[in-house]
Amino acid sequence: MEEKFISVTVLNSYIGGIFVAEEMLHGISVCGEVSGLSTRGGHAYFTLKDENAQIQCCCFRYAKTYLPRDGETVLAKGSVGYYAKGGRLSFNVDAIRPIGEGLAALRLAQLRQRLAEEGYFDESRKKPIPAYCGRVCVLTSASGAVIRDIVTTVRRKNEVIDIVLRDVPVQGAACADAIVKELSLVDKLGYDAIIIARGGGSAEDLMPFNEEKIVKAVYAANTPVISAVGHETDYTLCDLAADVRAATPTAAAQLIAYDVKELLGELDKKTIRMYGLLGERTDRYRLRFENTTNKLLSAIRLNYYNLTKKLELSSHKMAISVQNRIKDGENAVSGVLTRLSDINPANILAKGYFTATKDGRRIPGISALSAGDRITLTGCDGSADAEIKEVRKA
Repeated sequence: MEEKFISVTVLNSYIGGIFVAEEMLHGISVCGEVSGLSTRGGHAYFTLKDENAQIQCCCFRYAKTYLPRDGETVLAKGSVGYYAKGGRLSFNVDAIRPIGEGLAALRLAQLRQRLAEEGYFDESRKKPIPAYCGRVCVLTSASGAVIRDIVTTVRRKNEVIDIVLRDVPVQGAACADAIVKELSLVDKLGYDAIIIARGGGSAEDLMPFNEEKIVKAVYAANTPVISAVGHETDYTLCDLAADVRAATPTAAAQLIAYDVKELLGELDKKTIRMYGLLGERTDRYRLRFENTTNKLLSAIRLNYYNLTKKLELSSHKMAISVQNRIKDGENAVSGVLTRLSDINPANILAKGYFTATKDGRRIPGISALSAGDRITLTGCDGSADAEIKEVRKA
C-alpha cells in the first residue's frame, strides 16, 4: 500500500496559514528585554526575551519608531509571523516603546538636550521686552478664548497698545509650519514684541510647540518673543527658546500692559520735578551770572580808574615836557634873535659905524682905496660923499 506524504512547502505553507488565520497573534504587545540588536538595510533584528523564554524579532523600517538598546526593556507591538520558505517563526514588530517612558517623551528629552547643547536656550542671547510697547503681534487662534483674554487684560490698563492678531492653528499637524511661517513674516514688520499663545491642553495638543522648527524660528527672530503656551505647569521647547516665558496668555498680557494712567501720573510728577530743578538751576546760574557781572564791572571800574590816573599823570608829564620844550625853544629863539640883533647892520650902524662904497660896491678894506678915490659913507641916519686924501695901511 502506497504511503501518503506532503512536501515541505505544503507543510510550511499550512503552518503559515495557521498563524495568519489566528487573530490573537496579530496586533499584540509583548514586553521583554532586547538582546543581540543589529540593523541591516533600514531594518532591525533582535531577540526579545524574559527569564523563561525568547523570540526572534524583526522590525522593518525601524526609523518610523523607537530604536532600543541591548539590555533595554521595551513594549513591542506587532504580529507573530511564520516565514514558510525558511521555516522560521518570528515576531514582526511595528512599534517599540520603552517601558516607564513614552517614546514621545524620550524623543522630546533627547531633542531638548541637543538644542540646549547647541545654544538655542542660552540666557545670554535673550532680548529684553520693551518697557513700553506700542505695537504687539499675537500669534494664536482667532476663534479661541486666548486672544480675548489677552485683549481684555491689556485694555484694563492700556488703550494705546496696538494689538494685532495673526490667526494660526495652535494644535494639529499644520500648527508648527503655520507658526514658523507667520513668525518669519511678522518679524520684519517692526513690532515691539511678538506673543505666541495658546490655552491649556494635553501633552499631545502641546507637542507642535516642541518641534525643532519652532525653536529655531523663535531663536532666529529679531523681535523679542514671549511664549505663553498652556498652563503654568506646562513647559514647551518654545518656552525655553523664547526671550521670555509667560506662565499663561493672561500673564503675557500683564507683562506688556503697562498702566497708562499710572505712567501719565509719573510723567506729571517728573515734569513738576523737572521744572523745579530747572527753576533752581536757573536761579543758581542767574546768581552766578550776577556775581560774575558784578566782579567784571568792579574790575572794569578799577581798570578805568587806574588808566585815568595813568592818563592824568602822563598828561601832566607831557604838559610839563611841552612847557619845558617851549621855554627851551623861546630861550633858543631869544638867543638867535640876540645874535641876529648883534649882527644886524642897522644896529651896527646905529652904534656909529658906517659902510663905505666905491662906485656902488662895498669897500672890503683899506687896501682897496687909493688917495683921490671918491667914496660914499652910509650911516644909520643917512649918507655922505667923501674923497680920500691919504691912505695909511696898517
